[in-house]
Amino acid sequence: MRKAKYFLVCGTALVLALEILLPGFIGIANNGDFGKIYAWLCLAPRGAETNFVYFQPSYVYAAPNYWNSPYHSSQSALAWIAARLAGATHEGAAFDIRWLGALHVAIWLLALAVLLWSTRHAYAAILPVLIFTDVCYAAYLNSFYMDAMALSALLLMAASGIAMLARREGTEVWPTLLFAAAALLFATSKAQHAVWAILPAAFLLAWRTAVARGAGIAVLLAAMAILGTTDAAYRGQAMFNVLFYRLGPAGADLASLGVQAGELRYSGMHAYMEGVPVSDREWAEQFGRRTGFARLLGWYLLHPARTAQFLGDTLREGAPEMRPVNLSNFPADRGQPPGARTHRFAWWSDLRAALLRHWPWHLPLWYAVFFVGCLRSRSPLKWLALGCAVLGAGEFTAAALGDALDAGRHLFLFHAATDLTLCFAGAALIQTTMRHTP
Repeated sequence: MRKAKYFLVCGTALVLALEILLPGFIGIANNGDFGKIYAWLCLAPRGAETNFVYFQPSYVYAAPNYWNSPYHSSQSALAWIAARLAGATHEGAAFDIRWLGALHVAIWLLALAVLLWSTRHAYAAILPVLIFTDVCYAAYLNSFYMDAMALSALLLMAASGIAMLARREGTEVWPTLLFAAAALLFATSKAQHAVWAILPAAFLLAWRTAVARGAGIAVLLAAMAILGTTDAAYRGQAMFNVLFYRLGPAGADLASLGVQAGELRYSGMHAYMEGVPVSDREWAEQFGRRTGFARLLGWYLLHPARTAQFLGDTLREGAPEMRPVNLSNFPADRGQPPGARTHRFAWWSDLRAALLRHWPWHLPLWYAVFFVGCLRSRSPLKWLALGCAVLGAGEFTAAALGDALDAGRHLFLFHAATDLTLCFAGAALIQTTMRHTP
């Protein structure tokens, strides 16, 4: 069995290397968010930017590229390490994004190694390997997207959480420290995900050790710091889209949500249209403070039918987009047409997307069955599995109700958490089958 585990790790490393490190590698195109990370490191793409239409793997260091980004993320720390490993710290130095991809791969392989250490049989890890080597997830490794760190940390949290629950004699401390480190990376990856840091924090606080409880408090404080430093203009822009592009045309009383009478003329407009005031940073910050997500949440609670409609719309229209349809996987020199996406290692995301297009309501049904199964289970893993399900449901709800333009783009962690629930269920099925096999 030890040999099987060894070959599984090596096979996973080979697949990820074929996808994102070796010649013929792919990545994912920039949608405009990369600069939030690389500009802080004085990096910029080599040559003209090819946002959306082509993946750009090559960058160059130049002092004028510096931007003191107001967006804080643990992805910035990983990119900083990658830049130093690549020597991209002086004028004219080159940076290949595969340095960052290799660090993400290292985290994924660490998660797999911890998972295999925690289980008696390698079979339990086969499904996670098949799922998370899909290009839907792997392409993000060669990117500056903050979601790449969020996903890497989530996988490491899941694996180290299982290791904590394995209760191997004499080795209780290192899984706790590893889980805490992963939880800190997750909590500080992006404000959208920091909200859900309460889940790993609660898991840590439930343990009767000073190390675990101290780590749980640290995770909560880190999440609060990220939420407290979120760009106020970004919040104002999100509120503008929801209030004027979604709720206004739906007949909502915008005045009760903090909108002034002179602003009602913006109903039906969004932040990327010409002539909207949200392009003014000071106005956007003030608008975000005046309206706020607390009032928005109150509106959703008071209008359950409309809220259910918005959730259903996202499930039907946004969820089937397992892979962004407008982001290429190929560099411009690969000879592919603009916007082309790879079909290698895409069987899982293609299957999930087809199921979602055909019958999206299978997902709420699956979540209901999974929740009930967890609550009835006697396995010590049930609380960890339940946490993944709560994370998935929370990520979906937040994206559906907080994004009025492109909720599907923010469902990346929802899909990852959903796939983790499938992995937990698959492992439980294998364990039950083996237990009853003579």
